[in-house]
Amino acid sequence: MTLIGYLTRTHFAEAAIEDALPEETGAFSNALLLTDDEPGVEAALNRVREVLGGIALTVRNVTAGAPSRGETRTALSHLKEIGTGTLVAVGGAKAIGQARLVAAEASRQGGRLTVIAVPVGVFDLGLGRHVRPRDGRPAICPRPDRVIVDPTVLEHAPIRRIAASAMEIMVHAIEAYASPSYNPPADGLALEAVRRMTRWLPVVLGAPGNREALREVMAAAMTAGLALEKAVGGVDALALPIEAELRAGFLPGDLHAPLLAAVADFNAQAVGDRYAALARTLASREGKASLSIEIGAFARGLGLPTSLREIGIDRGRFDRFAEMAANDPAALANPRRLTAGDCREILEAAW
Repeated sequence: MTLIGYLTRTHFAEAAIEDALPEETGAFSNALLLTDDEPGVEAALNRVREVLGGIALTVRNVTAGAPSRGETRTALSHLKEIGTGTLVAVGGAKAIGQARLVAAEASRQGGRLTVIAVPVGVFDLGLGRHVRPRDGRPAICPRPDRVIVDPTVLEHAPIRRIAASAMEIMVHAIEAYASPSYNPPADGLALEAVRRMTRWLPVVLGAPGNREALREVMAAAMTAGLALEKAVGGVDALALPIEAELRAGFLPGDLHAPLLAAVADFNAQAVGDRYAALARTLASREGKASLSIEIGAFARGLGLPTSLREIGIDRGRFDRFAEMAANDPAALANPRRLTAGDCREILEAAW
């Protein structure tokens, strides 16, 4: 069992649900448990229920979509009804993000919740600084007090979803590394996340049952989450308004490779040698490497889209997307200032 104390208390190991979760909940008699629709939640929830058999669990499912500020009031009411200050989130970004929003609201009201996260899937695992609610601007929220990272949960995830989600979190790490804010530890974590994901994600797709590869992809996601102590940038700002337009069969992570390739070309003059270092990490061949070319090649190798045209995004909505992206807080963290006109040009380049 690996215990990591950077930013929060994180257990990382196969069977961490069975080995670490009882230890971290031993003093509690009841808890509110939030879940969502992430693939593999039901299997993980059964494991959680089994190991926490002595704790009264009240289960609530987070509704479809991103976490909601509006739902925090409902969750706080549930906590009060059952008389607990313990919130366990089992799922993906929705359930864990919702738990963090609830903890932030409780803190504003003078209270204190204990939040335990059991991630199911590849995302920032609740370690990033911000939560993006669907009904408001991104918010800085407390990280979970405990994170139980068990790579075996990925055995229930569709390979297509792992690929798209992993691309999204890898792009977040790339944006964190390119961010102009000064944070050397986060820079090192971001590079390591990219290196590890580049090495192991193709192995997962080629051999879905490979436990070592699943562990390393989950480790890359955790490392990227820790790197998000720094900010994301233009890709995140551009992707968010487009996500609502995705057709059936496509996932948010499908947007990230085409958008990053275009954003990287736009940002190149403002990042010094940082993109070159990232390109060398991704490079599939010897010689001078370009980040925009390498990210496209990597995505193609995974079977992911490399243009917005492939995803079927309506080009006629680019003006609206560009305006929303330029006003998104993530745009402010981009290494180069983004105007609505810049965002429109980037979208055209990604088309």
